[in-house]
Amino acid sequence: MTSTLSSTFRNARSHRFGLKLAAIFGLGILALAGCSSSPSRPTTPVYSGKERPDPTRPPRPDQPTPGEQGEQGGEQPDLVDRRGAVIPRHLRNKAIQSGNELELTRVAVLLPFSSTNANARKQAEGVMEGIEAALFNAGMDNIILLPKDTAGVPATAEEAAKEALADGATLILGPLFNHNITPVNTVAAKAKVPVLSFGTDPTKSGNGAYLVTVPAEEEVARIVDWASLKGVTQFAMFGPDNAYGRRMEKALEREALWRGGRLIKSVYYTPGDLAPTAEAQILSATVREADKYNPGKVAVLIPDRGNQLRAVAPLLQYYDVNVDSVKLLGTGLWNDPEVWREPTLAGGVFAAPPPETLERYQSQHVRFYGEQPPSLSSLGYDAGLMALAMIASNTVSRASIERMDGFLGTNGLFRFRADGTPERSLAVLEVKRNGTVTTIDPARRSFAADGS
Repeated sequence: MTSTLSSTFRNARSHRFGLKLAAIFGLGILALAGCSSSPSRPTTPVYSGKERPDPTRPPRPDQPTPGEQGEQGGEQPDLVDRRGAVIPRHLRNKAIQSGNELELTRVAVLLPFSSTNANARKQAEGVMEGIEAALFNAGMDNIILLPKDTAGVPATAEEAAKEALADGATLILGPLFNHNITPVNTVAAKAKVPVLSFGTDPTKSGNGAYLVTVPAEEEVARIVDWASLKGVTQFAMFGPDNAYGRRMEKALEREALWRGGRLIKSVYYTPGDLAPTAEAQILSATVREADKYNPGKVAVLIPDRGNQLRAVAPLLQYYDVNVDSVKLLGTGLWNDPEVWREPTLAGGVFAAPPPETLERYQSQHVRFYGEQPPSLSSLGYDAGLMALAMIASNTVSRASIERMDGFLGTNGLFRFRADGTPERSLAVLEVKRNGTVTTIDPARRSFAADGS
């Protein structure tokens, strides 16, 4: 089932626009531990180990095509590598020169291509596009991607992982959903194959499984650290009554305590309720009192997005919270031009990846595909180039993934802890009155030698 993805998924796009991808995506990832990156080459198509004929592209003059007549009038025999996979057309000269044998490095990509959720399918496509762009940009010609469909189902994800290992994968990129990480890693860990997943639940990482994403806990840590350095000692939260909101409360309380502050109040509202006035009144009373005796030292975290955020944020000011004195804090969910137009949020701050490189990736994606990339696409690009950097230095291992000086990608500097969770270097952005944002505290570009 999953192997059919290798021969049907995005063949035309990879071949037809390969040259354009290589020219457009001039982004790179730096393996900061001293692994130098390869120079960009014109094109390196993505192959699954099976031939992908494209009638719209003429054959390259120095390489045979399937079925091409040999000097004796017969068809050219298929060339295979040591694992018996058909050698892609662009690698056949190497195979011939090495005596019909070639060792290829296989990287499996496990994503919900056939998920019943349309948004999940869109995100899967975006992640795959990012990984493909990384491969084109790196110009490495001994890498084969093995796309496997998880369908978003744990049992299917487990089978996809088994297929990937049987096909010789030395690294797995994916899965996308948190509930698929454990089934995949249970299989991969036995073979000592690392898993770079796109999930967000830190309880699912570890034992060789890593989260390539930007966990909200990292965003809370960054924004609380910034606020504490500005003198804030008392924190409150006004958030959705769901699992995400509960996670944010725990993170806020933990980060505040570590920095000598405290959580003075948490109030939850029902998600979808655009007028939680009773809840807003309760929180506002506590915040006003704290601000009265500790002016400039109080902040409120509102971990929400979109219309919900634009609806609940003004309620605090409506119930007499002085937003010029009380700082409004947000997570990466605030990183949306639509919410920056809310006047109450002017002066509010949130943590997010450094916008410069991320915007560059997004604009290049728009130039190529004609639309904004899904939110996880740039993470696919970073994971792809991180994998290629390790492969280039023959260091695909947990030790290499957990290197102390980390990696630098389109989403900023990051490294992995032994438990598989990422440490991200994030920027602090402030919402301006004109509906834009500005960076008021940039992300750092290197980790200290002592690991801090």
